Amino acid sequence: GRPVWPQPDDARMVPAQASLVGEHAISGQGLPEGWRFQIPPQQDLMPAIKLQQQPDGSGATDLRWDVLPTARGYFLAGMGSAGGGSQDAVFWTSSEQPDTGFGLMDYQTNPAVDRWLRDKVLLAPAATTCTVPRGVFAQQGAMLRFIAYGNELNLAHPPRPTDPRQAWEPKWAVKVRLKSV
Repeated sequence: GRPVWPQPDDARMVPAQASLVGEHAISGQGLPEGWRFQIPPQQDLMPAIKLQQQPDGSGATDLRWDVLPTARGYFLAGMGSAGGGSQDAVFWTSSEQPDTGFGLMDYQTNPAVDRWLRDKVLLAPAATTCTVPRGVFAQQGAMLRFIAYGNELNLAHPPRPTDPRQAWEPKWAVKVRLKSV
């Protein structure tokens, strides 16, 4: 089995002041005994993105946000209509690469985030502004999606041996992925 939290069929929201920091224990039928692990502060729930948008007078839209202390990178994607009765859609992303980035609006691994930062697909963690060009948000019905990626934490017991030739059979493993959207 693979226990998952939050459960897909559980619609309860995590309270605004909730924290993952500290010791956790998982128990239940069919699960390993003594499943306990620590989550450090850098793996805590990420704060909400506080996005402000302001038209710049030329038809472009300036976007501003506060740095999220545990963000590893950001990605923004917008979609709008070409307007004037056209059925054409206009796509825009914050990437320097020509791609719609549809697959980027979910949790990502640390190596993937590192690679996409190097390739300038993602904005750096210190970024706080971005400008959407004129025409993307010209018509009603446009949308903007924004994601901040946090660090992925992978834990296992017993820990992986430093010698790769040594046999390793973990009793349990935990993966914590964080994002703010």
